[in-house]
Amino acid sequence: MKKIISAAFTILFLSLGITAYAQEIFYSKESKFSFENSDISVLGWSGDRLYTYRASREGYFLDAYNDSMRLLATVALDFFPKKIYETKFVSYDNQIIILYQAVQNNYIVQYAAKLDDKARLLERPMVLDSVKAGWFNSDRKYYSYAVSNDKSKIMVFGLGNRKEKLITFNALLLDKDLNLLTSSQPGINRDLDINLGQSLLGNDGTLYLSAYSEENAKRFSSNAWIFSLSPDGQSFKNLPLPLETSYISGMFIKLDDAKNILYTAAFYSERKSGNLDGVFYGLFDARSNTFATTKLLPFDSKIRDAVDERNKKKAFNDFQVRNIIVKNDGGFVLVTESYYMSVRNHYANNYGYYSRYSYNPGMNRSTREFYYGDVLAIGYNAAGERSWYNFIRKQQYSQEDEGMFSSFAFLNSGATLAFLYNDFSATKSTLNLAALDGNGSLQFKKLNMGKVVVGDWITKMGKQTDATELVVPVLRKNTIVFARLNF
Repeated sequence: MKKIISAAFTILFLSLGITAYAQEIFYSKESKFSFENSDISVLGWSGDRLYTYRASREGYFLDAYNDSMRLLATVALDFFPKKIYETKFVSYDNQIIILYQAVQNNYIVQYAAKLDDKARLLERPMVLDSVKAGWFNSDRKYYSYAVSNDKSKIMVFGLGNRKEKLITFNALLLDKDLNLLTSSQPGINRDLDINLGQSLLGNDGTLYLSAYSEENAKRFSSNAWIFSLSPDGQSFKNLPLPLETSYISGMFIKLDDAKNILYTAAFYSERKSGNLDGVFYGLFDARSNTFATTKLLPFDSKIRDAVDERNKKKAFNDFQVRNIIVKNDGGFVLVTESYYMSVRNHYANNYGYYSRYSYNPGMNRSTREFYYGDVLAIGYNAAGERSWYNFIRKQQYSQEDEGMFSSFAFLNSGATLAFLYNDFSATKSTLNLAALDGNGSLQFKKLNMGKVVVGDWITKMGKQTDATELVVPVLRKNTIVFARLNF
């Protein structure tokens, strides 16, 4: 049975050198798959089986593998209704929880089901809630999910009635056996003009939401908040970020249950229409509902000069916070990535390397272009002082595909941070691995993907399934395989 590191958000860096290079790659057998009308995801280990999910015209299936990716069983989820809107899987040592939304009679119905470690249905699926489907609003996110770090609590929540002064939520708190702990309809004052960001669930059942106001084209916000909903679900508390005269972009939060602290990071600007000047860093004390620490950490000329941009003042404007890795000594590592999407207002067919998998835009007069650039990791000590920084250089471009093959898969081994990504620079894509140690030293390796399976790796859908293991989907024409990388 595989055991993933218990504190996925806490890292203890060791000075043992780079240990994150892949030693072995195991591939599953191919399954029929068409990306345009299908869905895939990696669940992880339950018992002695590694599970993946695939949905297609043929139905909905869980595939179970051993550690060599030999197929042990394919389980049809024949209890699913005909049309599924969204799914969420939570794997445990001895069971699997499935949260799924179905489209039924113009309603979105939220279900929950419990399976054992052999993917056998243990109880009849439960209907948790339902909402009328929005007219001409197919992209609406009807329900959201938050799972505690220890997986003991699950929150299902969605926007309810929009009253004159309140935005109400339908919030359902469940335990891992799908027992309903609380059901509530808390509200947020609409006068705050908020946009909701991340959602995190504490081990005690407290829900945390990040929120911000978007006030200009650069997505700079003069106001941002941390909202918290206690396990009884009665009402939200909110605390504004002490931004004073600054503006933030790309707020990211991470929870340390042991200390009841919410780590908060974002980029900030001193001017509403200016450029990004540095990192906002805050420690939110969940017990007292206050910020124990807040700091503005400006970029100096040294790190600006290292950015691959001619205009150094605008060097960080396209970067977004992707992760916060908290170290045992109180320091942290900020992981960011350069990303933007643009729209070309005329039809163009000069697609990027991977755009052949995208939908055919036909006679559309506009084309969406996706750019994923460098990854920047910055190490800070417990005093909030920058200790090191390093760049992982990459350029990934595609059109009308949501950047499906761009960005990276991420693994935190406890000794090394590993980044797996596709290199688009050649006519034939290569798969690269970058390994970062606790001192900020970086090493690279081009992975030999093997001769048995040649395909395109969907790295952004990769999942860490053990302390030194990644599972990544690989698309090959009209088939899908899953690759297990053992580091």
